[in-house]
Amino acid sequence: VLYEDARKQAKELDAEFASTKTLRGPFHGVPVSVKDNYQIEGYDATIGFTAWANNPGKKDACASAGAIIFVKTNVPQTMLAFECSNPLWGRTTNPWNNKYTCGGSSGGEGALLAMDGSALGIGSDIGGSLRIPASYCGVYSLKPTAERVSSIGTQGR
Repeated sequence: VLYEDARKQAKELDAEFASTKTLRGPFHGVPVSVKDNYQIEGYDATIGFTAWANNPGKKDACASAGAIIFVKTNVPQTMLAFECSNPLWGRTTNPWNNKYTCGGSSGGEGALLAMDGSALGIGSDIGGSLRIPASYCGVYSLKPTAERVSSIGTQGR
C-alpha cells in the first residue's frame, strides 16, 4: 500500500497543473493499482518470491503517464498459476465468494477492480493472466498486442 506517496504525488500533480495548466500524461491524477510484477521506485516487485523482498525498485514503470499508483496487487508465485496465492503475501480470493479463486496471474487486480477498489488496474497477460481473473471476477480487461504497452519496468525484464 503506497498511500502516503500517493497523497504526496496527488498534491504535486495538483500544484503542477495549477501553475502550468498542462497535464503530465494521459492518466494525470488517476488513482491506479498495479500488479506486483511492475517496478515502482522505492517498493518491492517480488512476484511472490520471498527472496525478492526488501529490494525496492530503482525505476518507476508508470511515472511518465501521470498516474497515481496507490497499491500493488497480489500474484501467484512466479505468476504461472490460475489462482492467486504465494508464500510472501498469502492468498487473494474471489470478491464474490471467498471459497473460490480470483484467478491468476493478475488475480489481485481482478479482485480489486471487482470491488470498485481502483479506477484503473495495470496487469500483464501472456497466457490468460488478465482474461482469466476478469472472467472469474466479473470485470473487463484489455489484452494489448505484445509490446503495444511497454513491459519495461516489469520484474524479470
